[in-house]
Amino acid sequence: MKQTATNYLIDQLSLKVMANQLPWVAKILDTAIEMEHEEIEFFYKQGHLNSGCPIALEEVYKKTFSNEIED
Repeated sequence: MKQTATNYLIDQLSLKVMANQLPWVAKILDTAIEMEHEEIEFFYKQGHLNSGCPIALEEVYKKTFSNEIED
């Protein structure tokens, strides 16, 4: 799965470890990930309207975020 910019930062700064000990950090991380998903969904929909291949765009979106939803 391709890593998003937000997930890259979380991994590089070891914020997951901190989030396990500080609930407010976990909330901030969850909010940042949700914001990023909303932005990507917005641009996905923009591309969907301008593309002749909406199924391919949807597959890319699902592959990108399917593992994050399970985390």
